[in-house]
Amino acid sequence: MRNLDKLSIGIFGGSFNPAHDGHMHVASCGLRELALDRIWWITSKQNPLKNKQTEYNKRVNSIKSLGLKKRMEINHIERKMNIQYSIQMIKALKVRSPNTKFIFLMGADNLSQFTEWKSWKEITLLVPIAVVARPGYGLKSQLSPTARFLSNHRVPEHKAHTLKYKSPPTWTFITPPLNKNSSSAIRKDIANA
Repeated sequence: MRNLDKLSIGIFGGSFNPAHDGHMHVASCGLRELALDRIWWITSKQNPLKNKQTEYNKRVNSIKSLGLKKRMEINHIERKMNIQYSIQMIKALKVRSPNTKFIFLMGADNLSQFTEWKSWKEITLLVPIAVVARPGYGLKSQLSPTARFLSNHRVPEHKAHTLKYKSPPTWTFITPPLNKNSSSAIRKDIANA
C-alpha cells in the first residue's frame, strides 16, 4: 500500500446500488467541510442488512459514472480481503496504515440505523464519525440511539474541520443544502420503466 502517513481520509462505504448524485453530495460535503486529503468510496461486497444487491462491478461502475472529483477514489479493500462488516474493514485499514487519520463518513439515513451494524459501539471507539444530513433524516437521526450514545462527544458543525485532529469517540453532524436522490427511488424508477 502506498505511503499514506499523516493523510486524513474519509471512508465512505456503502452498497451504492446504484451510486447517485446524493452519494456524491455526501462525499463532496465530507471532503470540503472536514478538510480531508481524500475520500475513499468503498463498495460493500454484500451489505449484511440487505437481502439482494446488484452485482459488485455494476455498483462500482455506477460510482465511476458519477465522475469522481479530484481527491476521490474507489477502494476495493472489502472485496480484496473478503470483508463483510465495516468493523473488519476499519480494523484492517488501521493496521495497514497506522499513521493515517481515517474519518468514517455516512449519510444521516445510516446514522438512524447504525445500532443494527455489527459492533457499532466499537466502530465509534476506533474512528471519528462525520454524518451528512439527508432529506427526512435530520432531526430523526440526531435523536437516534447512536446520536444519544455519542451526545457528549459531538463536535459542533462550525468546527467539523477539526474532527480529524480528535480521538474517538467523536462525531459531527453536517447540514449542507440537501440532495433528495436515493438509491431505492432510482431502483423503483428503473423497475417501473
